[in-house]
Amino acid sequence: MNPIKVSRKPRKCHKCGKTTVVKILYGMPTEEAFKLLEQEKLVIGGCCITEKSPDWACTHCKTEYKKFLLK
Repeated sequence: MNPIKVSRKPRKCHKCGKTTVVKILYGMPTEEAFKLLEQEKLVIGGCCITEKSPDWACTHCKTEYKKFLLK
């Protein structure tokens, strides 16, 4: 799935309208990260990050968002 490009973290998901858009964490998760994951306040993105990796995701519908800079 290609992430939706946005200039900042959306307050609401563009697809489902819910306010469940959270940060995606890349790398080795800590114990605190697992607690946030259980509370649906964080999404684990894996260990590898690329220029195309999304920054945020909706925990309800899994829509992903990528930050881009406005010029």
